[in-house]
Amino acid sequence: MIPKTCQTAQTEALSAVHLRKEGATIGRAPVNLHPETVAVRFLHGAGFGTCPRFMVIRQAACGCRMKPFGVPPMNSDERRAARRARRDSKRAANRSARIEGCTLESIADLDNLYQSAIDASRGVSWKSSVQRYMLRVVPNIMRARRDLLSGKDFKRGFIEFDIFERGKLRHICSVHFSERVIQKSISRHALAPAIWPTLTEGCAANIKGRGTEYAIKRLKRQLVNHHKRHGERGYILQIDFANYFGNIDHEACKRLIDRALDDDLVKAVVFDQIDAHGTRGLGLGSEPNQVLAVALPSPIDHLMLSTPGILASGRYMDDSYCIALEKTVLHNALKRIESLCDGLGIVINRKKTRIVKLSRGFVFLKKRFYFGDGGKVVVRPCRSSITRQRRKLKKQAALVGRGMMTKEQVNQSYQSWRGGMKRLDAHDTVLRMDALYKELFG
Repeated sequence: MIPKTCQTAQTEALSAVHLRKEGATIGRAPVNLHPETVAVRFLHGAGFGTCPRFMVIRQAACGCRMKPFGVPPMNSDERRAARRARRDSKRAANRSARIEGCTLESIADLDNLYQSAIDASRGVSWKSSVQRYMLRVVPNIMRARRDLLSGKDFKRGFIEFDIFERGKLRHICSVHFSERVIQKSISRHALAPAIWPTLTEGCAANIKGRGTEYAIKRLKRQLVNHHKRHGERGYILQIDFANYFGNIDHEACKRLIDRALDDDLVKAVVFDQIDAHGTRGLGLGSEPNQVLAVALPSPIDHLMLSTPGILASGRYMDDSYCIALEKTVLHNALKRIESLCDGLGIVINRKKTRIVKLSRGFVFLKKRFYFGDGGKVVVRPCRSSITRQRRKLKKQAALVGRGMMTKEQVNQSYQSWRGGMKRLDAHDTVLRMDALYKELFG
């Protein structure tokens, strides 16, 4: 039983506490808390001086590491080093899992070689060389497997020829179909699994699920987001590489392969394929060359993602861009890109590298981008593409008149062009081109 003097003292203390405003403290202890506040604090263990069990489970699920008793605290440098070590170990584990199947045995597997032969024949099955190979496909892929595992040279030289693409001369180094099957297996079961995951989201060329339409939609989405935040203010830096395939440095490609793969036998096969093109440059028409050409400028893509002031960036093969609010940011970024290109053996085309105001519009992948009314991003074909198509229809009409082409072939070509235009803001252009087509072919 509590004495009356103690009861009186306790009552006076409680009344003194309730005279204070809600949430006040005496020393470090809170007093006069609201009943709901008291309930919440007890729910989280504050009333008992411990952390409840469900809080410990939540912390463990979130990855929080409970410091053992007696371990001294770490300073900021030690914490950074620990985080770096955890990231490096995670990246190493992901890399090991990624390249686990990138071996010569996987490339030379008969099932993989057979599927590569089927895929390589698509679209070219009318050729006599392809038909001869596919007629005896099983003995041919068995010979390819023996050549790969024994280290025998399976190269048969190049079929070289020149083509003019949109008025530009391109030298093609095509390989024989038997070698193309092996190259497709190398790309699918060694190069692509090891290299593609290391590329950024902005790299849009030669990757499954990406392409020119992906690159255009991504740039359009970036411009929409930019206009929401900054309006039409800002600049875009457009970079082009001069004679890209012809200037690719072999040593830079070999360093790339050495970082991506661990199997020495696969490296030797890929290095031999690279050296077959001489001392510098890679030929057009080879699938492994396409993969290497896409991956070689990847350090530039990562640099743009980590450069302060760069709001958006992207690349399609040798055409790159980055967007910033200030022109000085882009000038500094261009200097860093130039120094990085020197180490990669890439030559920048000075005539096509420029900084343009976003309000003026720009051309990327033969499409003109500009802001319309209300901030709408308008994507139209560039003027040269429209002029080229009109001239092409007139030349095709002359070929039809001489009996060198049929109207069905012309219609297939025109419908292909028309289908690409329907994805753009080119309704009036398509109508005018339809009128010209009807005038020429009825």
